[in-house]
Amino acid sequence: AETVEDVLDATSLPLIIWGSGEDEKDNEVFTRVSPVAAGENCLLGTITEDNYRTLSALSQADGHKIVAESPVDINIAKQVNTLALDVGFDLENLVIFPDSPALGYGIEYVYSIMERTRLAGLKGDRLMAQPILANIGVEVWGTKEAKISEAEKPGWG
Repeated sequence: AETVEDVLDATSLPLIIWGSGEDEKDNEVFTRVSPVAAGENCLLGTITEDNYRTLSALSQADGHKIVAESPVDINIAKQVNTLALDVGFDLENLVIFPDSPALGYGIEYVYSIMERTRLAGLKGDRLMAQPILANIGVEVWGTKEAKISEAEKPGWG
């Protein structure tokens, strides 16, 4: 919470405050972080099918947006958005995050799901009309090429 406060003091831009992916830890951390950043219009994340209540409530109370995470599956994305809506969260304050390990599923498949999500939103599906966030950096740093030493990169420059 102190670190978030320091960063907010150093910038006038809204922040994306990303959790660890550990539900219990995230619930504990976000209950401290969200109030410190109240009114700063931060993007907090992520909520999932199994862990959406705490972060949805905090975001509503403190004036934040949330990132709704799901596997690359339109039906699960709709389900997570529906769960947030059911606890009173405004869909206009939600960003869709299809967990996109392109190297596992194939970039064409991941892109086609994102494209189908966007088209559904444009055709009037209000559960799919939110912006989409692609956190590609996490996937890139998980590849073996990002972890090998310079000596193991023959001719890569």
